[in-house]
Amino acid sequence: MFNFLKSDVLRILDTTQNERDILLSHKIYSSIKTIDDLHLFMENHVFAVWDFMSILKTLQKKLTCTDIPWTPKGGGTPARLLNEIVTEEETDIDIYGEYKSHFEMYYQSMNEAGANTKKIESFLTNIDSGVDQALIKSDAPKPAANFVKTTFSMLENAPVNVVASMFTFGREEVIPNMFRSIISKIDKDFKGRLKNFIYYLDRHIGVDEDEHGPAALKMIKVLCGNDEEKWKEAAQAAKMTMNARIVFWNEILDEMK
Repeated sequence: MFNFLKSDVLRILDTTQNERDILLSHKIYSSIKTIDDLHLFMENHVFAVWDFMSILKTLQKKLTCTDIPWTPKGGGTPARLLNEIVTEEETDIDIYGEYKSHFEMYYQSMNEAGANTKKIESFLTNIDSGVDQALIKSDAPKPAANFVKTTFSMLENAPVNVVASMFTFGREEVIPNMFRSIISKIDKDFKGRLKNFIYYLDRHIGVDEDEHGPAALKMIKVLCGNDEEKWKEAAQAAKMTMNARIVFWNEILDEMK
């Protein structure tokens, strides 16, 4: 049994090393060989880009007051770090120098690449009927639907340290290396044809590695503090989130084949 009070974040990284190795070396990156492969990947992955924002906004709701009338929540350091991350994720600078969310940048890159955006558009149009119903009504791709459902099942009634772990270890900490693998393949095969997508991936690597990743790690340390049970919950959530991504990649890869 690990003693998370002594080495906290490093222990979580150790316990998830296998999952991170699988994600880094996954065959999906080298399997994107044609524009059709890329379309299939993007039409699924855009749902993960969307549900990332739902994890982020869940954290914001738990750490800050988003209700009217406003009341202080005493979020302190985690709230400050989270709000800084939200600013860039929701209103970053796109390739044209305009402010857009990372989701909108991804959507923009799909249009440039010629990917089908009808399902994600339908999903957003029907979101008021609930996530599950929106997935059904939009006929969302099966890998994407399974991934989103897993995310929301984990978010339901989750304490803030678990949500922070999903965000920190399942997304921010592991994404730069995953995206670096995608870029090396995409840039070689489709150079000059996917400027928006390359910019989106490069931008994510930059902000996640240099800013959001370190800030998220600091946030999880403050939220878990000296509570060993919270660290155990965070470790379990990290593993579950990474495994969900592995299943997601596997299912997309199966569809490519």
